[in-house]
Amino acid sequence: MADEPTPTTGEGGADDAPQSIDLTQVRVEGLMLAVASELSTIGAGHLGMVPEMVNGGDALQASLAINGADALVEALIATLPPDVAVPPQVTEMRGMIAQLKLAYVEAVRDPEQGDGEPPAAGAAAPPPPMGADPTVQRPRIWTPGGDV
Repeated sequence: MADEPTPTTGEGGADDAPQSIDLTQVRVEGLMLAVASELSTIGAGHLGMVPEMVNGGDALQASLAINGADALVEALIATLPPDVAVPPQVTEMRGMIAQLKLAYVEAVRDPEQGDGEPPAAGAAAPPPPMGADPTVQRPRIWTPGGDV
């Protein structure tokens, strides 16, 4: 057995060998937040909010990224015991996702921002809801981003 060849390593010696990861040391909460953060960045890029992203502008990809980040954060929150406060990093991520959801709605609603094409000529506005009187104004409602 002593005659078996020893594997050769690169110039750096044994340091070039792949290092193993002790999965018992990985905190899933941190990994979930990191992935949610990356998904949020990707979603923002597809909404045109990250100028460095070359391939932005895909509403489906933006939606998938935003919804994936939201699902991860909400799953993380669901695991917290009732008497434990939501950590500030999670609250911050939740706020960022809410802003992305609003930006997504604005992007798909505004034809000038979405794909850059104006609505088709002769396209009619959607009809008012049944039973709605178009002369009566709706009351304004309060939202965290301002009145609507």
